[in-house]
Amino acid sequence: MTISNEADDGVGSYVAWKGWGEKFGTLSRGDAIYFQRELREAVRGRAVRRVLEVGYGNGVFLGFARSQGWSVTGTELQPELIEVALAAGFDARPAGDLDALADGEYDLIVAFDVFEHIPPDVSIEFLRGLTRKLRDGGRILLRFPNADSWIGNPFQNGDVTHVNAIGGYKMGQYAVECGLDVVRFRAETRRGFETSFAHGVYKYTGGVLAKVVGGALKALYFPTMPVVMSTSNVVCVLRRSADAA
Repeated sequence: MTISNEADDGVGSYVAWKGWGEKFGTLSRGDAIYFQRELREAVRGRAVRRVLEVGYGNGVFLGFARSQGWSVTGTELQPELIEVALAAGFDARPAGDLDALADGEYDLIVAFDVFEHIPPDVSIEFLRGLTRKLRDGGRILLRFPNADSWIGNPFQNGDVTHVNAIGGYKMGQYAVECGLDVVRFRAETRRGFETSFAHGVYKYTGGVLAKVVGGALKALYFPTMPVVMSTSNVVCVLRRSADAA
């Protein structure tokens, strides 16, 4: 489950390109509401104490986890982000240390915009490794570009380090291979007025239209397939299957 730095060779400073490092771990009201909505299936009816975030980027979710009183550990590929996170008081580890973390330790594991960076030939190994870190009843939440719809292309193809395109069927195959059940595979939560006026207007205009059109396209072309046609990113919530447990 080791993640190498090879994907970053020759692309300059990924951190600078993403604009990370400034206001690290700062959580806005809009971010907090977004994460509360995005985690609804992963935390509903369950006590969450220990959380692992893989690829924490600018630390916004780390800040959210801290605000919830959770004990959170983060792993990251970029050395400068590890230094910033440690300085901010977070438990931050290099990505290569992921295997060394204790198995059966975490109630919740999240990876926002990470799985698409994992090469296909090691993606099953990566996901199996995360599964081993879960406590009984734990959940994994993944967010990644939507490979089942053309509207996911700008996100999938807009980063040279994106090497894996994932859709609903493919995610289901990953789950079977890794001893996981898919709790939910769905569209990403749209941000609203809590984030910005523009986000709010779009959510209740273009967002509603996209949902209607996406639903019609799915019904017309893929009525029995687990695909999402209305958003550029999708979310998958997973749990260890009964047989694997």
